[in-house]
Amino acid sequence: MRGKKWTVLVLLSAMFLWSMAGCKASESRSDIPETVPAEESPVTDGGGEEKPFAGVTLTLLNFSSATPGGVLTATCEAAEEKFGFHIEIEPCYDDNVVRTRLAIGDCPDLLVYNTGSLLYSLAPSEFFLDLTDTKMAEKLDSDFIRAASVDGVLYGIPQCDSMSAGVFYNKELYEAYGLEVPETWEEFRKNLEVLQHAGVDGMGISLSELVSSQLPFLADNYQVMYENPDFAQEFTHGETGFADSHEGLRTWERYEELVPFLNEDCATASNQEIEDRFFDNRVGHLIQFSSRIPEWMNTYGDEINKIGFFALPGDTKEATGLTIWPSNGIYGNKKSKNQEAILTFMEWYVSEEGQDVMASFYSPAGVFHTGYQPKEKSIELVQEVQKYYTEGNVMLALEYLTPIKGINCAQICNKLGNGRISALEAAEAYDEECRKMALQIGLWE
Repeated sequence: MRGKKWTVLVLLSAMFLWSMAGCKASESRSDIPETVPAEESPVTDGGGEEKPFAGVTLTLLNFSSATPGGVLTATCEAAEEKFGFHIEIEPCYDDNVVRTRLAIGDCPDLLVYNTGSLLYSLAPSEFFLDLTDTKMAEKLDSDFIRAASVDGVLYGIPQCDSMSAGVFYNKELYEAYGLEVPETWEEFRKNLEVLQHAGVDGMGISLSELVSSQLPFLADNYQVMYENPDFAQEFTHGETGFADSHEGLRTWERYEELVPFLNEDCATASNQEIEDRFFDNRVGHLIQFSSRIPEWMNTYGDEINKIGFFALPGDTKEATGLTIWPSNGIYGNKKSKNQEAILTFMEWYVSEEGQDVMASFYSPAGVFHTGYQPKEKSIELVQEVQKYYTEGNVMLALEYLTPIKGINCAQICNKLGNGRISALEAAEAYDEECRKMALQIGLWE
């Protein structure tokens, strides 16, 4: 399954796949800078000594928006200053571009890309350095190692902190209408009803944008795994599905139960429009990634303090918890002539110094896989997210527990959110998409 024949089949046949890159690439792609050309920078340090990699140029293909715009670029510039190499950053907006370049042998020195099921589909053993027995691997937590490994081999380091998906709520609206943070799905629905009756959109969403349309489904992964801890394994082996299991169908039913509370223009409104309304007290809730918090801090300033957070509720208090996504990965080209420079960059990136540099350019909202603790105190909203980590009330998204992810998940969610199909029809359609994918990657016959 890892041979060249399989690799070519997957890479070429999958070029039309993955309309959403594991939900780790946000719609705005704001972290992807314009191409940064190699510049003639000083090749000596302050004392006049030549830097170790003076004259070396590393190419980096960036398919990630996990941090606010410019963070990756600024961090790379600090590495350039320290080591003397140049890093040419090329933006990538389309997963097909990554797959095409790998298929034709045009792998960059460094690739910033997803972990989990999408990494699995790249056949990483063909392209990326094995980091399993390196010193940097010893710094990483088990969640990231699992997400960035295929067949027991670690291929990447974390780009940044982890992220989660849950419910952001407007505290001013909650206070105005006497609402309490819900602990169950029924309590959540009652809050939505109160706001809707008051003329406020209970839930804001942009169904036309690939990431946001899927989040009510993906953020509910915790509940699926809570109800059946073996779901991911059984799903991988084709022993269960969403349509024919209680926990699987129920996750689509909860999405369907949100539909009456969505903004009327959910089919056409943009994410930016929804977020503006949310901060303007015209929308009560958003289901969104925690990685949006730093962007909101930049855009809305002190208004961030009127936003709160809770995990998407399950049917019971016990079944309520936070679905989390490990960081995207940074991968090194195993065939590059610059392997020493690549490994030096990667080792520095996950060091205390490298993490300090990166965290100085934004306000992390998740947990670092290296155990790094930012020096700045987090705002209250971030603390509300992180308490779920502290309490151990978190679970990996399904795409990190199984290599199977439905190709057209976003389209199915769009149809369900627009009321064009039922929860059962959505579950059946998603099962069919997953069946096609399992056949593509050779898991099922």
